[in-house]
Amino acid sequence: MQTYRIADHRLFTSGGRHFLYLSRDNALFEADRETRDWIRRYGADAAALTRAVEARRQAPASEAWAELENLLARRVILREAEPADVARAARTPEVPLKTLVLHVTDACNLGCTYCYHGRSASAEGPDAGRGRAMPVETAKRAVDFLMDASAGLEEVVLVFFGGEPLLNLPLMAETVGYARQRSTEAGKKVSFAVTTNGTLLTPRAIAFLHANDIGVTVSMDGIEPVHDRFRRFPDGSPSYRAILPGVRALLTAPRKKPVVARVTVAGAPDHVPRTLDHLLAMGFSEAGFAPVTTDDRAFQLDAPAMERLLDQFRLLSARFLETALAGDFLGFTNLVDLLVALHEGEVKTHPCGAGLGLFSVSPDGRLYLCQRLTGREEGGMGDLEGGLDRAKVDRFRAMAGVDRKSECRSCWVRAVCAGGCYHEALTREGSLTAPNRHYCEWIKTWTAMGLDVYARLFPACPDYLDKLSMLRGHAPLHSRTI
Repeated sequence: MQTYRIADHRLFTSGGRHFLYLSRDNALFEADRETRDWIRRYGADAAALTRAVEARRQAPASEAWAELENLLARRVILREAEPADVARAARTPEVPLKTLVLHVTDACNLGCTYCYHGRSASAEGPDAGRGRAMPVETAKRAVDFLMDASAGLEEVVLVFFGGEPLLNLPLMAETVGYARQRSTEAGKKVSFAVTTNGTLLTPRAIAFLHANDIGVTVSMDGIEPVHDRFRRFPDGSPSYRAILPGVRALLTAPRKKPVVARVTVAGAPDHVPRTLDHLLAMGFSEAGFAPVTTDDRAFQLDAPAMERLLDQFRLLSARFLETALAGDFLGFTNLVDLLVALHEGEVKTHPCGAGLGLFSVSPDGRLYLCQRLTGREEGGMGDLEGGLDRAKVDRFRAMAGVDRKSECRSCWVRAVCAGGCYHEALTREGSLTAPNRHYCEWIKTWTAMGLDVYARLFPACPDYLDKLSMLRGHAPLHSRTI
């Protein structure tokens, strides 16, 4: 006999209304009394639920059956899958390469004390800023690899990373030209992005970035005293005032793409709202905040600091909602990304695209899972000469899937988190594929905040959420209802 169960879920209220979030489907809708009654009555008793479903099947024309059909259609009530169905769902589908990150140089002219790459390539003295630089031939092979491995995709992305990538600006310029040529030959569209520390934003560099429509992310930690705590030159001198003229020139120059800021949060996080205001006032379209990834307790955010960071995010989420209801936009990247993930209903089987549609290339042509794992043996996945090590990639994909992480299987944020960042897991948990246990409760609370904002925003202005999705390159979802 077919058996049934109530789907993994979270019931909550927002603005005086009841909502149901289905964990595995990443789906949110308003929950009427009947839905809530079914969940409360049968949530912990699959046998009783199965008997109730079978009883209502005896009268398929009744109002009670129509109510049940609605719950089945919305997947509030699930038919228990057959073993063959479970096995099929567990298989990781083949994913073509879409994004390739070129680690164009190991060198960096800053000596940020919290940097996960360390300071070996940014020593003080005549060797400052030196390190392995990617040769032109390697960059071209990387472009060829992207075009070939992207299979039938019509759009691909090339990202320049480092070290400080603008130290190798001539390579970037030659690579962009070659990528445009190869993409035309392959019938694809290629777009470009770069992450920079802002120290080398010369007029020439800015003109190149804007002329080639390259998306720019600037690593900048906010107001001057906060930025200069850890982001200093190798000789210990502060960097804020040194980068300010170039950053302002970048932000005021005519451009097609918005410029965003990435903030590493280390030490006390109480500056976050001031930092966001400061960066937006400078002209950045958005700013995103990430706790520092390190095993050094001098920089790690301990539990009380992470709680304070949640408090800051709570304040900014309230401001975002107020701004959105007034028809305006607050460039708080963390919340925008979360709201888009909820609106799109994306169900993650893996935490991110690393090892799926994204890989990185080191200066010597080795392939890695992502830019943060470039150079780490654990993240190595082949090289440009021989291509991806398919056995290693397949093994990683299988081991990294959320269903392989026992702690994640019953977690209500699994479809949004999927266990968390691999680099973070390697640093803090000792394994690429371990769940980020140290962030579990934090992520749950943060996701609950996002759900509350979504539930308040959607009934008032659903088109606003469509616009957020479009900012991230998605088509509008005018038919989405909750």
